[in-house]
Amino acid sequence: MLTLEETIELILKHTEYQRDEVLKMIEEKREELGPEVVNEESAAMIIARELGIDLQQVSAKARIRIEDITESTGRVPLTARVVSRNPVRTFTRKDGGEGKVASLFVADETGEIRVTLWDEITRVVDEDIVKIGDVIQLRGGYVKKGLGDALEINMGRMSGIKILDEYEVEDLGIDFGETPSSKIGELKEEKMYNISIIAKVQKVFPLSTFTKEDGTEGKVLRLIGADETGETGCVFWDKDAEEMENAKEGEVFKLHGAYTRRGRYGNIEIHAGRSAQIERELKVKIDAVKSTVGTASSPVGKKEIADITLEMRDVDVEGKVVQIFPVNTFDRDGKEGRVQNIIIADASAQIRLTFWNEDVDKIKDLKVDDIIGVQHVYAKEGYRGGVEIHMGRSADLTINPKGSKLKKLKVSAVSAAVPDPIGKKELGEISVDMRDVDVEGKVVRVFPVNTFEKDDGKGRVQNVVIADESAQIRLTFWNEDVDKIKTLKEGDVIMVTHAYAKEGFRGGVEVHVGRRAEIEINPKGSRLEQLELTDLSLQPKTQPAGRVLIGDIDEGSEGKSVEVYGIVVGISQKSPIYPACPSCRKKVEEAEGRFTCAVCGDVKEPEYRMLYKVTVDDGSGSIRTTLFGEAGEALLQMTAKEARELIKSSGNSLQPLEQNSDRTLGRYVAVQGRVSKFKDSLDITASSITFPDPVEESKRMREAINGLMS
Repeated sequence: MLTLEETIELILKHTEYQRDEVLKMIEEKREELGPEVVNEESAAMIIARELGIDLQQVSAKARIRIEDITESTGRVPLTARVVSRNPVRTFTRKDGGEGKVASLFVADETGEIRVTLWDEITRVVDEDIVKIGDVIQLRGGYVKKGLGDALEINMGRMSGIKILDEYEVEDLGIDFGETPSSKIGELKEEKMYNISIIAKVQKVFPLSTFTKEDGTEGKVLRLIGADETGETGCVFWDKDAEEMENAKEGEVFKLHGAYTRRGRYGNIEIHAGRSAQIERELKVKIDAVKSTVGTASSPVGKKEIADITLEMRDVDVEGKVVQIFPVNTFDRDGKEGRVQNIIIADASAQIRLTFWNEDVDKIKDLKVDDIIGVQHVYAKEGYRGGVEIHMGRSADLTINPKGSKLKKLKVSAVSAAVPDPIGKKELGEISVDMRDVDVEGKVVRVFPVNTFEKDDGKGRVQNVVIADESAQIRLTFWNEDVDKIKTLKEGDVIMVTHAYAKEGFRGGVEVHVGRRAEIEINPKGSRLEQLELTDLSLQPKTQPAGRVLIGDIDEGSEGKSVEVYGIVVGISQKSPIYPACPSCRKKVEEAEGRFTCAVCGDVKEPEYRMLYKVTVDDGSGSIRTTLFGEAGEALLQMTAKEARELIKSSGNSLQPLEQNSDRTLGRYVAVQGRVSKFKDSLDITASSITFPDPVEESKRMREAINGLMS
């Protein structure tokens, strides 16, 4: 353990505080936690940790590396080079006050990470204190998930940034060389953030303008960039679009801080976001691939509906109209868009055909049993799985073409591509396989609206809990449908038709309101109007977990939710992952390289999920605890996908457990879960796991003891 003086010297070295300020902070911390519990040495160490100072490894080279940062890392002492900056923005807080936010991207020899700056510390960007290329030390930042669930470091009031001098960087002995650029041919996934490319301009398309949600004018420019591995569309917005408007074919440019997203035809595009940096007219020779822009890909030609697959991008189809859905409108970049779906059939199958905007007008007189032929359409995965076809910009259509062989087709003999309506069901009868079901219930609870990031902007979701005589169930509304229930309140009756059921986030069944669904609030004549919620026999709600000692868990605890605090003293010696069906999440069986789900049949590509057991001891006893999903990932500090890759590369099914044993064994944890009986012993099936601060626990226990004694 460090002496008091050693800890003070470290605080003075790594911060801008003066000695008298540090001594005052130590005294205040002792008063906060209790001078009879915390001495000066412990208080100084607590302060040092809160400031992000690593007391276990205090040498300059012993700082954390970016590749080692996880969501549970806590306070991060990081040294890295600034590779890009995002300007300061202001926003309105919930209390009406003004806040500020800016961001940096920093890199070391192992990777890159976003650093988000809040309020006062944004001045390092606003006043141009921190520049691109500076090597900085971050103190007191904390890790959390940000855009696209990527980890980022947040810097607030208790955080600090120090710019290192050249001699200090040399003393570190770390190579902060430039982050390597990605090859275009390697960018095969969407939502890859903060990537860099060097590319040659193949073609530049005209700059376009549009109206944003706030009424201002936006600008967008697309060009085709290529390197020796491939070509792709590069998209620039507003000022970046203006900057690239005069780019010429053959010019080499570097784009840093970009991200990938999927284009209209399923291809991966590179977008320059707000924090992107552009370097023009580089003197770099690139042996770029030959551009295919302007040359038509080979058309697939006419296909029967049953033969259409997801990868088809230029296909012709003819079918008899089975069903016509109403026109729906939506908001896109401040303008109203329209979409209309129809179901068509030929002798082989049925399929959904989607029309957008101006094409909607072309089918305004279309009716059931008409024949429609479409050319140059493309196929994509449907909203609820399966294949559907869409009219793109180059598509053509013909209604009732002469000589069609489908005029005498009996649609009733054709297998349906969409499920037959199930009709109205009581809530207790809903199961996850229901795809077109009507429900009615009395509102038990209305949750707040939540927002989330999606490819084309922000999305919204809102949940309500409804009940009838048989059960209660969660009902989920998305985006525009959220506006339709803005006046909904507890006690109202709501009816939803053409909804679909799926497995809930924490298991069980929930009902979702999809694009085809219709909503009616307080329908006339509902039998539920007079029902009192207190009279209903509802599914039991999950009871909050009560904190207990492991030694007090007995046969009477079975089925109850509990919370235990203790140290991980053992871990199972079996593979921590298993292959699951991506549709129903049940374990799949593997035989001769094929995966089979007992519910869904053959599975082309299983989804690997985390599942393993640990033993937790709190001094009063020990108990085996099953961790799955996010709880298992949190303790191992890796995702199931990462664990799968590690097992594949090492050939050792226990490698994720062995590699991270020093992070798991001996760790202080808080586990919430349900007590269950496994063979002859009681276990806990965890619903969540957290990593409390032992210092805070000491403080809480002291307060609890004082409360009992007073």
